[in-house]
Amino acid sequence: MRASRIVLVTVALATLLARPAGASFHLMQIERVIGGVDGSTAVQAIQLRMRSAFQELVSNGRLVVRDATGANPVVLIAFPTNVANFSAGDRVLAATSAFASATSPALTPDFILTNPIPASYLPAGTLTWEDNLGTILWRLSWGGAGYTGPGTGAITNDADGIFSPPFAGPLPSSSGKALAFQFAASALSTNNAADYALTTNPASFTNNARVSGTIVSLAGVGDGPGMQLLSLGPPTPNPVRGTMAYSVVLPREARVQVRVIDLSGRVAHTLVDQIMPAGEHRLIWDRGNDALSSGVYFLALDTSGARRAQRFVLIH
Repeated sequence: MRASRIVLVTVALATLLARPAGASFHLMQIERVIGGVDGSTAVQAIQLRMRSAFQELVSNGRLVVRDATGANPVVLIAFPTNVANFSAGDRVLAATSAFASATSPALTPDFILTNPIPASYLPAGTLTWEDNLGTILWRLSWGGAGYTGPGTGAITNDADGIFSPPFAGPLPSSSGKALAFQFAASALSTNNAADYALTTNPASFTNNARVSGTIVSLAGVGDGPGMQLLSLGPPTPNPVRGTMAYSVVLPREARVQVRVIDLSGRVAHTLVDQIMPAGEHRLIWDRGNDALSSGVYFLALDTSGARRAQRFVLIH
């Protein structure tokens, strides 16, 4: 019995010694946020970045968003587990389920957001990284004068605990750009207006496995060599009831996919998946007896690493 106790004590000590004494979750930035892509708020992502090593214990934290007055909190996610990588600068990526389909290459987030950021919070609001007791460790507010809520938090990541004034614009959702922290992983917050700016191009995100992917904007990004003349004509008529006509112009022979994508980013119907010669192609979709419900969709053309898209309304 005594020998078994010694073994148990030895195992317990080994477990404690194996975990770094400084392991935590407090020293964390909200590094990058996107509230939607081309108007679809189904594609959202929040990327955290560790300001120091050994900040992997994220199961002690949560992401919360509040409206323009700093009220009506929505818990986007209370992290259910910790993460594996914990060097300074490592990321933790939480995103909606549609996020992977809107990135190239398809990027798997570390966590799926339990709730998305409400669309009504995108013009002005505040996002906080908190411990599970509600201590605000990092705050990102947006909307300029439209945000009238608090701008305070703990001094853990901001020397005076004042994260205001907010970023001047809305949380981006109309393109592939994201709101991004501009400084190093080790940097403290000064204030949101000075610290954040929109990415110049469609944003890249990185998960905790250190794999990255770039937003594929439905407006058309990621053109490969010679694909600048690629085009997708608008669906006609629009709204679409029965038959829909559209055109595709290819600068060279290529494998082409034309698909109908719903607002969640899901492929609802594939119209074309084949190699097509260069030139203009006039195509028709006869809906027949498809099961698609009425609503807003995107007609998306993908070929040679480039995408073009047109928005249309489908009615019965």
